[in-house]
Amino acid sequence: MTFEGLLAFIGVLVAVLAIARPVQRRSLSLFVPMWFLGAATVLSLILIVFREAPLGVPPPFRWRLDLVLFGLTFGAFVLPVGAAVWSWISWHRAKLTGNKLGRVEDVFQAALREREFDEVERILRKNQQRLIHLPAGAATVLFDPAMVEALLNSHSLVHIELLGNVPFLRSLENRFAAVDVVTRALLRSGVSPLRSAVVSMYGGLEHLVYSDAEQALIEKTFQNPEWYFDASAHYPLVISAVEELRSGKYDSSYNDVGRDYEASQGISARSRCPIYLAAKTEVLAIKTALEAGVDRDFYVTDLWDIFRSVQERSRFDRSVWESPLSNSEFPTPYAYLLYEIAGDLRDLSATAVKTSTSKTDAPRVEGPRRLAKDLALTWSFCVWRIADSEGQVARGFRNQKQDNRRISGIHARTRLGAKRDLLRSDAGCRGTGHLA
Repeated sequence: MTFEGLLAFIGVLVAVLAIARPVQRRSLSLFVPMWFLGAATVLSLILIVFREAPLGVPPPFRWRLDLVLFGLTFGAFVLPVGAAVWSWISWHRAKLTGNKLGRVEDVFQAALREREFDEVERILRKNQQRLIHLPAGAATVLFDPAMVEALLNSHSLVHIELLGNVPFLRSLENRFAAVDVVTRALLRSGVSPLRSAVVSMYGGLEHLVYSDAEQALIEKTFQNPEWYFDASAHYPLVISAVEELRSGKYDSSYNDVGRDYEASQGISARSRCPIYLAAKTEVLAIKTALEAGVDRDFYVTDLWDIFRSVQERSRFDRSVWESPLSNSEFPTPYAYLLYEIAGDLRDLSATAVKTSTSKTDAPRVEGPRRLAKDLALTWSFCVWRIADSEGQVARGFRNQKQDNRRISGIHARTRLGAKRDLLRSDAGCRGTGHLA
């Protein structure tokens, strides 16, 4: 190594920092100790000076001059190059330890400003088990809606993977805000394991590839009763669906012929509908809880809230409802949503009956538990509500739901041993006109 070589090395380092993007520069400063590079460069300079300076001092300990000169040359080369290699390894490992956790927010902030998130995704992947100690400020930036949406659209599921880590979820000061942001993004994005889970179960998107990794992730989160309850994941689902309905932007298209919405071939409109996806995600979560025997408050009435909001936006137009282009069972997308939610409550109630039946030689139906009661009560509200929806759906649609659903609902509650509770609740609902 010569003076010229050392200057060239320094020039390369400066050039790397100069051409690096702001996010990359902050990442380098986070993981690469600049003092180490500086110290190695200074030591290399000292060795070159000792080798080149005409000091006239003989080598100590009677060492051979040529060996001393070789050692100084080799050391002057190894020190800066070794420091550069070690710095690259440190950056590549991206290990968040000590005060680096407190400084990583600078990288996140720069990524948001520059709209470049590759480095953020890399850092998160390398430190998923260490992020439990992430400061509140860095966590807030990490779950910024712009960052979550951008990474999700780039096929990165790192945010939902982080939330699926229960210790990390519980370490967040405002975990409900993080769950809200991620859930809303999953409902809107075309790259969504939540969407894949719904479509794989209920159809609407041909040739869907629901990967094992996506399935494992959904089973760890939205189809995990404990996680679903701890994260209060039901809330962003129902709120986002109701907000979409209240915006009124769907009224024109969802009160028109719904063949594209209900289609089973190709890409149906419902596979991109946040209202449909939110309702079906709640259905899958409740179904999983029933099958697992978990009996807690899973907010079944969320389905009632969505059902009621859909009905309020639905309008009966004879030219649409009686059009030969419409499906006679559910002519419009709004009618399809009403039909599906009522049907889901029926199916969930049947699952509740099935799981409450003992497996003994003489099967018997056990007493209804919390979740089963909530399902039957919510179903009865929907049955009652659709019967009093003149001007919103056709008479035949009301009569069909009123007759079939009410008979089936009372039968299911009878099998659960709580027919009296259902009749009292239904009567109370008729008197108040709303769900308490």
